Amino acid sequence: MNELANNPINEPSKYRVPGLIVIGLIAFALLMFRQVLVPGQCLFATDDNIGQMQLAKNGLSLWADGYYSDTALVGMPGGAVSIWGWNGMMVWLLPITFYINWMHALNLGLASVFLALFLRRQGVGWAAVCLACLTAFWLGSNLTLTYAGHIGKFGLLMVASVVLYCISRTMSRQSSILWGIVTGGALAFMLMEQLDVALFFGFALGAYALFLAIRQWQANGTWAKSAVAIILMGGMPLLISASMMFVSYATNVKGAASIQTESPQEKWEYVTQWSWPPDECVDFVAPGYMGWRSGEPDGPYWGRMGRSAGWEQTQRGFMNFKLENMYLGIIPILLALFAVLTGVMGVAHKNEPRRGQVEEVHGSQFTVDASSPVSGVWCPSSDRRAEIIFWGCVAAIALLLAFGKFFPLYALFYKLPLVSSIRNPNKFLQVFQLALGILAAFGLDGMLRESARGKR
Repeated sequence: MNELANNPINEPSKYRVPGLIVIGLIAFALLMFRQVLVPGQCLFATDDNIGQMQLAKNGLSLWADGYYSDTALVGMPGGAVSIWGWNGMMVWLLPITFYINWMHALNLGLASVFLALFLRRQGVGWAAVCLACLTAFWLGSNLTLTYAGHIGKFGLLMVASVVLYCISRTMSRQSSILWGIVTGGALAFMLMEQLDVALFFGFALGAYALFLAIRQWQANGTWAKSAVAIILMGGMPLLISASMMFVSYATNVKGAASIQTESPQEKWEYVTQWSWPPDECVDFVAPGYMGWRSGEPDGPYWGRMGRSAGWEQTQRGFMNFKLENMYLGIIPILLALFAVLTGVMGVAHKNEPRRGQVEEVHGSQFTVDASSPVSGVWCPSSDRRAEIIFWGCVAAIALLLAFGKFFPLYALFYKLPLVSSIRNPNKFLQVFQLALGILAAFGLDGMLRESARGKR
């Protein structure tokens, strides 16, 4: 009787926290973009400015009849925007001022929602989910690139989060063919947004799908359904977006290939010009230490990113060029490192539990590592540990690749097909930031669970 009486009270409560978080996310987005709430104001962006996007909208409005633009005659050649991509559809559907003002925030908000759905499937608590969304999307390059425009990258972040969630559904304990088809469609949208950055994300997301497939095979000993799901995930994008990928390649990637006639060294210098200098990682924890951005009167960027080859000798080209800030904060970074520590070694606990004891806190299992040389080591379940180690590897590799010409790893990566025609290794920082957000969530979640366990 009591249990039945409690159901009407307890049932709505499970929606209360996510509802409050969605409301908080909307309020936070309004706060971050509050300047454009003033009537007559328009968000300034150096690349995807309102004039350029209006030209794209004009082209899309004439899409059915064939598009002709005379802007090239006055020195303003228009760019192509695909109506089939996420941002292209939004350009077509939304008033242009609303699009310019709010599309960055909309993409970041939707990306946060799907990252939250992904982490909740991992058993991560709501506090840690909020930290992950803040770290992955509302700090660093993934927020401050708003100044440069680059709406395609923001759309890609959103669709990549959708793909991540769909992969987790496809490759759950039992593979889902239907979710494999949905994932393939989401991947097609991702590739139509901005092919070069999509390929960088594709390496991480593809590795994650294979990682889950291997874990699935280890768990139940079957592989056929997982293989079909992976084939669907990989084949669907090629079927759906092949023509748009070709256009995107010609627009975003082929520029580097246009200097094939130059020496290999000149091509390498051109492709890797925007590499992230390792010593500038101080920016992750010290906002504005290297300056805020190029051309900023109150804090001009004085680092090396974007510097033209031989500038020190010739003073020709760019001394540097950066339009975003990389600050992430010491707390998410320390929590991410804490997560990696728990994933590899476990956490020492003052009250030594029984060897092999399995404990459950808020629905997630954590075990004692009896093989550890440290007495009283408490660590997450094997599934959680595997996730932590995987995302730790993604974060480390993405950061090393973002170093580009400043670290030997990118020289090996450069030899892969197509990669030698993609500019700017610093784009891997967006992959790194997403992985760091996931790790920070695992770290905070583990710390909160350990604290709750200690109070019992």
